[in-house]
Amino acid sequence: HEFVADAARSSDGASWNFEYMFDSVKQVFESADLSLCHLETPLSSDNSELSYYPNFEVPYQLADAISSAQYDGCSVASNHSLDAGTIGVTNTLNQLNRVGVQATGMSLSAEETSASFFEAEGISIAHLSVTDVLNNAELPTDPVWLIADLDIKRIVSDAEQARLEGADFIVVSIHWGEEYISTLSTHQEETVIELLDSEYIDLVLGHGTHVPQTVIFHNQKYGIAGLGNFLSNQPGDERRRCNQCPPATQDGMIVWLEIEENENGRFFVVEASYYPTWVDRSTYEIILLGLSDTSELDSETLSASANRTAEVVEPILSRSNSLPK
Repeated sequence: HEFVADAARSSDGASWNFEYMFDSVKQVFESADLSLCHLETPLSSDNSELSYYPNFEVPYQLADAISSAQYDGCSVASNHSLDAGTIGVTNTLNQLNRVGVQATGMSLSAEETSASFFEAEGISIAHLSVTDVLNNAELPTDPVWLIADLDIKRIVSDAEQARLEGADFIVVSIHWGEEYISTLSTHQEETVIELLDSEYIDLVLGHGTHVPQTVIFHNQKYGIAGLGNFLSNQPGDERRRCNQCPPATQDGMIVWLEIEENENGRFFVVEASYYPTWVDRSTYEIILLGLSDTSELDSETLSASANRTAEVVEPILSRSNSLPK
């Protein structure tokens, strides 16, 4: 959002630095074997033509902050994927590649692989990204590989291909849902269950409603359908008010998952927990609730945020009350 970028902009207006906004949460990411994010907005190539709501093209230095925060990869398929046209797809992929962060969900050619691959403690992990919504264009895109869409048969086929290419554990990220609603729609619930029924899909992650959503545990697998907002200006203020945005649009979470191999050689999540987060819109620092220095913030506001998230995701996810070791 524009006011997030304003806070990151240098005094001379020539550059942007978002890195401090991740200082608190970086403590979690740097302890993980693999950290994945979702990037909803296209990145600029040189910041010469920036734009914000409703059509985004944001400062490329956000990629530097994502890398500095210790993310390894990002899903990039979203409703805003074509806000800056196909050149925005190119710019986003190039900027993430420049800082060493893998991206999945957009492609520049049919030959590009649909999944990102990572090695974590000897486990090969594949990451797929799709979107169920797209502004200013129809899904599937033409060509279909430009922005990956929520086609279950294609997702399962791509996951099967990832397995054939050596993936032990396959993650599917989905951008979707009715904005500002924490309960899952029938479409979301049925889709998560169908994906988790596949032998090739081990975890579903979701985002797009701007609030945390209900978690599904099915077939001994997790469907974490809505992670909430992580860095945004919602619910807005006198500069740009989002009248339909509930307080929960300042809430988000980091999900911490432990993966182990079972006696049959399959990898499963054996422990699922979360760190509740909240955006301090005076600085746009992402606050790790209960673990950041919040002495200058209103404790009741922070408690209310943590409670809102807990009511939605617990008891399927348990709250982490200490930093990972």
